[in-house]
Amino acid sequence: MSEEPVSLRDRRRAQTEREVGEVALALFEAHGIDATTVDEIARQAGISPRTFFRYFPTKERAALVPHRDLEDRVAAMVDALSPDRPVLPQLEEIWVEVLTAFDDGRSEAGEQVLRVRRLMRTEPSLRLAAASLDEERTLVLVAHLRDLLGDLDDLRARVLVETAAAAVRVALDAWAEAVETGGEVDLVATYARCRDLQHDPQRAART
Repeated sequence: MSEEPVSLRDRRRAQTEREVGEVALALFEAHGIDATTVDEIARQAGISPRTFFRYFPTKERAALVPHRDLEDRVAAMVDALSPDRPVLPQLEEIWVEVLTAFDDGRSEAGEQVLRVRRLMRTEPSLRLAAASLDEERTLVLVAHLRDLLGDLDDLRARVLVETAAAAVRVALDAWAEAVETGGEVDLVATYARCRDLQHDPQRAART
């Protein structure tokens, strides 16, 4: 029997990840993370606990399944970074594309992120899991920038990546807090404000 095509395996794995992730997130929202077990997530997702751990190292990570189409778009934009332009503005442009795709929670990816960010406000273990995932992604992006752009050392690349990401984290938290309290926040505009504060805190504070 011929081996199953990699692309088909990838699609099936991604589908399973999405399904398990949705079950986990719904259970976390309904009962809290501490009261939700891997066995319960696996049972409702129709898999065994052993299979669950083939996909996720912890129950918290199940709620952090990336949106594959958006991840692919981001990867393409990262690959297109130019050594002829300053790196930070290019990273910020990528984040604008990502946050725009969230459509203030109306898109599939945006709805998922909003649910996770709201849950993170009361679930420290989920925030820690998200921070751990961010760290993994940061290391990958730092290595990619170093290889792609050539003249960046690890320290400078990390500072640039973390600088761009810090403004995103603040904007996402402000967004989730506003929604939680019944308000509205334009996510992209909030991110722009965060960037202004980073680049020129005194000027931004007066506007």
